[in-house]
Amino acid sequence: MFYFDTLPKIVTRDQNGSPIILTNLIARARLLEKFRNNPMLFYEYAIQDGDSPEIVAEKYYGNPYRYWVVLLSNELLNPLWDWPLDYNNFLAYIDTKYATDANTAAMTPFEYTNTEIYSYSKIVKITNDENEDITTIRITEDDYNALVQSNTTYSVANTNVTVSTTKETKTIFDYEYDLNESRRQIKILNNSYVGNFEEEFSSLMQVR
Repeated sequence: MFYFDTLPKIVTRDQNGSPIILTNLIARARLLEKFRNNPMLFYEYAIQDGDSPEIVAEKYYGNPYRYWVVLLSNELLNPLWDWPLDYNNFLAYIDTKYATDANTAAMTPFEYTNTEIYSYSKIVKITNDENEDITTIRITEDDYNALVQSNTTYSVANTNVTVSTTKETKTIFDYEYDLNESRRQIKILNNSYVGNFEEEFSSLMQVR
């Protein structure tokens, strides 16, 4: 089934007043979160370099035209920006986005983004015999410079609790890279249900 064939049609008039039929491109349907989190219906997939929505659809459904099922299952509206870039395209994106700033600093975009600090953070890790809790807090550069890293163990109710405080910086390159990588983990609809998924979606799109 082709995605655009499912969209509803609207009747309007052209500039000459003649009636025409158009496809309603802004019609949307949303998958309920409770279904998306059901491990019987969906399973995790890490997008690989070279993957596209069409390639993933071909891998799992044997049909590249089911790319829209992959996108809709993950609420990805713009495959150009919501899909992770492969490393070469990521570097090209860095070159384009930071070219002006890099030129001002007399550096290449790669050098600039690996030098310029995006954020300063304080990391507090609390561990005991059973659990570990990590909290990351954004701080200012002055607070970062003044922060003293520490590691202290306390005895609480016959349990040793260790509290460690560390600090870290993140460059612009690291920020952009982590943001791109965060898009890799998606959910794939079980192939057994994809036919029903298409039928339900098509039915919803025809509701006026």
